[in-house]
Amino acid sequence: MPLIEQGKSQGAVITFSDITERLKTEQELQHKASFDGLTGIYNRLKFEELLEHALSEAKRYKRPVSLAMFDIDHFKLINDAHGHLVGDAVLKEVTALTQLCLREVDSLARWGGEEFMILAPETTLDGVTKIAEKIRNTIACYKFSGVGQVTVSFGIAQIENSETEDALLKRVDDALYIAKQLGRNRVEQAK
Repeated sequence: MPLIEQGKSQGAVITFSDITERLKTEQELQHKASFDGLTGIYNRLKFEELLEHALSEAKRYKRPVSLAMFDIDHFKLINDAHGHLVGDAVLKEVTALTQLCLREVDSLARWGGEEFMILAPETTLDGVTKIAEKIRNTIACYKFSGVGQVTVSFGIAQIENSETEDALLKRVDDALYIAKQLGRNRVEQAK
């Protein structure tokens, strides 16, 4: 605000507000809106945004994109036998092992409970099969503290030409269900 005396500007009054705390709070809220609190990876909401964008790009530019859904076999038994703290540790370890197997362009998200999703852009069905098998094998060979061996099952798919997001998710989920029915600790390609 200008200070005017006898029609002449004599200076100004300037006020400042420190918005550091407000910005910090906004950043924390944005982080919570996109990331899972336990594992630190994307949450379902953020993954749905990434998937929608990837499918749009894939259709527009006629590029392959694949999706993998996996979950931890018999996870309820882990929680029941060892408690939720051990179950949470297993979720964190599975996340870390999975991240070691992914490429920089891949996106990993916690879909819910013990379910995870991987978005693999520029990747064919053969490519996502290799990624899924690498993750499955890495987890199966790892000794989890307090639990021992843990396995995971996968359903995988490559997007088809005019497929909707919902149709792709259903195919991947159906493939995961088949993997469970066929004995777990396996990768099944969607039909």
